[in-house]
Amino acid sequence: MKQILALLVLVSVFWITGCSNVYSQEDGYRMAIINQGFPVPKEAYEVKAEDCIGEISKSAKYKLKGIGDADGNPPDHYLRTIEDWGWTEMVEDRRGSIHFYEKQGKIMSLNIKENVFDVFEMTSAKES
Repeated sequence: MKQILALLVLVSVFWITGCSNVYSQEDGYRMAIINQGFPVPKEAYEVKAEDCIGEISKSAKYKLKGIGDADGNPPDHYLRTIEDWGWTEMVEDRRGSIHFYEKQGKIMSLNIKENVFDVFEMTSAKES
């Protein structure tokens, strides 16, 4: 009986530590649910997205510890990965923690906050 209890405790510890959802560049990236060509960290999990208004046609919201600092600065590796996937940042349109990317006529917006981020597919190019 003690062995079974010890095994259950051990499995629980592994399960809890394995599901911690913390940003790590080693974990890799997957496709965003709203755009198959835009990367999001594999460990990020979806939460209820914002309603789409104005120039936003689709939105997805993710939680992930360590994705952004208090000022909304994302990890450099994530930004490089977005560019590695073929997206070009529209630097002139950046608004604080909100980054805009373009690829083959599609515009994506990435809004990073501490431990949460939003990905938006825009209906048209962002006005400066």
